[in-house]
Amino acid sequence: MSDFSYTQYIRFRTPDSGIGPRERVPMLPQEQAWAHDYAAHHRFNWIVVLMPPLCFGPLLPPIAFILGLLLYRTLFAPGLDLDPIIDDSLGWLVAAVVLFTMAWALRNTLRDKHDPTKRYWQSMPDQGVVELERHTLVSGFCLWSSDYDFDCNTLMLWVNDKIERVQDSGVSQWILARTEAGHWLVLKEQFPGNFTYARIGQTPAPSKQLQPRQHLAIAFAPGTQLPLGRRFDGAPISLIDTSYWLAGDELKRLAEAAHHWSFFPPERYAVINEQDAEWVQRLVAKAQAKVDPEGYASKDD
Repeated sequence: MSDFSYTQYIRFRTPDSGIGPRERVPMLPQEQAWAHDYAAHHRFNWIVVLMPPLCFGPLLPPIAFILGLLLYRTLFAPGLDLDPIIDDSLGWLVAAVVLFTMAWALRNTLRDKHDPTKRYWQSMPDQGVVELERHTLVSGFCLWSSDYDFDCNTLMLWVNDKIERVQDSGVSQWILARTEAGHWLVLKEQFPGNFTYARIGQTPAPSKQLQPRQHLAIAFAPGTQLPLGRRFDGAPISLIDTSYWLAGDELKRLAEAAHHWSFFPPERYAVINEQDAEWVQRLVAKAQAKVDPEGYASKDD
């Protein structure tokens, strides 16, 4: 992970004052389980704190000292015998090593003890509260993608009242829904199973597919845009399964426009911005062109 990506990762999981007030409600068990899972990545860890200074602290001061002596001899005192100088400086060098290592370890300890992200995640899960952002869905279109990632080939799913790690099939269901407010809202559902390199994968059984209902409340970790769960209520929305499989460039742009990861205010989770709405409309029209009047998608794509 690059420095920029890591910075975005930390920022995304840290409370942001730019996020407006939202409804606060008690967590559901599934949401609390996800909160504890995310919190596990932000715990204070003595190994992380002490490993760099203990491994490199005893090495860096002697290296710097010797390089400094070599540079001095090269520039100002050719032929200078360094052995007596080094022997006479061993005591001071040991003291410098101890002080440098202790100062580095203390600095890491204070940094992590006062890190706002770590402090937030230490207490948030046990507070048992999430913030809800509500949407009213009117209708939607179902599209599909097959994109297997060798670097991230497992899924964490809520199964049998606990989070389990399963094999990722690479198949994802994309729900492009129209809201009562007139926005496009994008939901993504990933499925376990055997992966394939083909662009067109195997759709899961209808009973396992996401079936959105009219009222959607997205639960967030308080003060962040990190979703912990989705709560549906009301009647099922009118949903057309286009059986359209996204091309690589379409999948990349849809994933970016959907704001599911590493986005910041004023962007909103899953809500398409105005500048991308026209492209999403064209994508839906393209997918609809593959559907016959009876609602079944053609298989010629």
